[in-house]
Formats: sequence, C-alpha cells, structure tokens
Amino acid sequence: MLHPDEIYLILRDKTLLLELKEQINDYHISYLSMIDEQLSLIDNALKVCNIDSLTMSKG
Repeated sequence: MLHPDEIYLILRDKTLLLELKEQINDYHISYLSMIDEQLSLIDNALKVCNIDSLTMSKG
C-alpha cells in the first residue's frame, strides 16, 4: 500500500505529464510515446492500489 504522500506525488506527476502532453508540438512528437508509457504505468500503479477517480478528486 502506498503512503498518502506517495499517492500525492504520483498524481502530481500524472498531472504534469498530461499538461506536457498538451503542449508538445510537431518538433517534439517523439516524446508522446514515452509520455503515454509513463501515464500507463501510473494508471496501472493506481489501479493496483485501488485508487479510482473518486478517490483522486477527494485528494
């Protein structure tokens, strides 16, 4: 089980990756697959810990 501070950091990283993904332009498109891979890893970790969107929104 993850500590609440670790969950906060994971959710912060996910937010930052999503923001970065929105800002990527054609010159940096090669980073999209790497970002998507990281987001997938984060989502899988959250699922393993039974953290859903409702839990995340309560923060």
